Amino acid sequence: MNIFPNNLPEQLDFNYIIDKVAEFCFGKNAKEKAFILKPKVSLFHIEKELAETNEVLMSLLKNDSFIPNSYPEIDKELHLLTIENTVLTALQFHQIRNLIKFSNELIQYFSDKLDVYPYLVNKLSHLEKDKIVIQFIDEIIDKDAIVKDDASPLLLSIRKELQENRAKTDRIYRNHIQRLKKAGQLADFEESYVNGRRVLGVLAEYKREVKGIILSQSSTGSISFIEPQNVVELNNERMELEDGERKEIYRILKDLTTIIKPFQHIIKDYYEIMVELDFVKAKAKLGQLLKATKPIISKNKNQTILFNAFHPVLYLQQNEKNQATVPINCSFVEDARIMVISGPNAGGKSITLKTIGLLQIMFQCGLLLPVAAKSEMSIKQSLYGDIGDNQSIEDGLSTYSSRLQKMNYFLKHTNEKTLFLIDEFGTGSDPDMGGAMAEVILNKMNETKAHGVVTTHFTNLKLLANHNEGIFNACMLFNSKTLKPLYQLHIGEPGSSFTFEVAQKIGLPIEIIEEAKQKLSKEKLQMDKLLSQLQLEKNILAKIKRDLQKQMGKTTAEKREFQQLNDKLEVTLEQSKEQKEDRQKLIDYGKKLHQLTQEWSNSKDKKPIIQKFIKLAGYEQAKKKEQDEFEKTQAFKEHRILQIKSKINVGSKVRMLKSKEIGTIKLLKDNNRADVQFGKMIMNIGIEKLEIAAPLENKKK
Repeated sequence: MNIFPNNLPEQLDFNYIIDKVAEFCFGKNAKEKAFILKPKVSLFHIEKELAETNEVLMSLLKNDSFIPNSYPEIDKELHLLTIENTVLTALQFHQIRNLIKFSNELIQYFSDKLDVYPYLVNKLSHLEKDKIVIQFIDEIIDKDAIVKDDASPLLLSIRKELQENRAKTDRIYRNHIQRLKKAGQLADFEESYVNGRRVLGVLAEYKREVKGIILSQSSTGSISFIEPQNVVELNNERMELEDGERKEIYRILKDLTTIIKPFQHIIKDYYEIMVELDFVKAKAKLGQLLKATKPIISKNKNQTILFNAFHPVLYLQQNEKNQATVPINCSFVEDARIMVISGPNAGGKSITLKTIGLLQIMFQCGLLLPVAAKSEMSIKQSLYGDIGDNQSIEDGLSTYSSRLQKMNYFLKHTNEKTLFLIDEFGTGSDPDMGGAMAEVILNKMNETKAHGVVTTHFTNLKLLANHNEGIFNACMLFNSKTLKPLYQLHIGEPGSSFTFEVAQKIGLPIEIIEEAKQKLSKEKLQMDKLLSQLQLEKNILAKIKRDLQKQMGKTTAEKREFQQLNDKLEVTLEQSKEQKEDRQKLIDYGKKLHQLTQEWSNSKDKKPIIQKFIKLAGYEQAKKKEQDEFEKTQAFKEHRILQIKSKINVGSKVRMLKSKEIGTIKLLKDNNRADVQFGKMIMNIGIEKLEIAAPLENKKK
């Protein structure tokens, strides 16, 4: 990506982002990758890096952190493997072994994760698990990075002899210590080493009492360090054995280095993927901190659409203070490519401009963005900026001359794949002349189809944006009563600078303000007044809108509550009607039974009474059967449809006839059927088989 001037990323606070990524890296090589991070222009690379970072972020959010927090850094070991006759230490082999182990675990983990992490699986696809190198190292080096006793027969023999030698020496020294301690002839520290030889610390006045060689004495001369006579030979033997042990270990490690050298490229691949994953994880951790997402990449259209976009640095700084950050929403599309932002100073114009520029750099560096996921970004070939005071003392250029030089560069190199950022366009010269020059330059930039953000106070640029296709106005909202910025970007209208209002607010004499107004042309004064009035009306409309939405929400809630109460009432009435009919049936049936009971008591011939009992029971059964048959007829179906259709809609609580389980209607169909959800299951049922049921909460009560 062509960036001009070179310090533009620094002006956009990209250094802060770089430092954050580096802070999250474990290894120095991963940190170096962060420090040299540059925006790319290749769709393939940008898409791949964004997807990889997003996959790692998803794993972090799921606590599925497969990338180790630390790993051995083996730059030195890899370098030594390229040099003839070098020998790696046991510790260095241990480091290589651990790195391969981590790599094997990663390869195994991703072996069945293609559906979950396709880009990360592809990143590791060229690697295979190693068994050979680890096996060679494990045969020689133990888990504590020490050469094993059985690494060679000779080493095993030497160490056994050393063990016996040390055991003998220990017994002799213990005897000496016990005897000399009992005699009160030992110093506070009983024994030590001098030039690798074990000695006793004997008080100087008793040195003649110990047969042996005086190898040294303390600085005061009060203690003599004596090697007892009967261990001199043992110590000589030990030193020879230890020298033999060192030589054998060196030989073993030299042979192992020779064996491992042919695998150096495989080991290097493992190390490089570990560094790369360390770097990707750092980018994902930054994304997690920013609550960032992967935006949509605009491949076929040159457009950028931002929803709820935060300035990353401001967002992090405000979070540390427990303060909210106001996001922006804006679009750069075919017929609206250059945004002209106006409004009062300290209202957020420059932050908005920097937000768009910084997000563009981060996007093309493969970093996730603090924007809504539906946001869309397009790839730019070049990014140009003119931000802040650019006066060059060294070149003897004025601020305006410096700015004109940049404009000249922009005009020569800008195309449809350019994003340009110009803060306080046209300042540094006579306002009328500077404004006129800015207007012409902006027109020329518009002809290139480039995307751009311009902040200004110039009225002519606001008017230009209002009439020229491709350029559009935006403003930072301002509370015209308190004269405090709201930091909200509003698209479609220019903003007032509130020059006179601010002056009046801080207490500048009214006569000075009025005199200043007289100096302005009537058109400019009217324009600024109109913009101020528009801002005031906008604030009033925004308040009315908020109040209306609040009232609508309240009305909707009340309507929902009324509907629930109405449903409950209908259910209660329906249940009451059913209960009344059931009671009447029971009363009628009870009367008939009572009559038969009296007849039974008064009659001697019981047979006629029994026949009447049988007839009554048969009548009720036949009546029930007749009802069941009727419910199967088309007439009953049509009757039920008419009866239930007007009472139900999507969301109604219902149950099937002769069933207790309550479900919710999810979809009503034209063929008088409905999709009803019972628990997790959705059933397609004819509505004639449904009846209104009490809501679940009513049932619980």
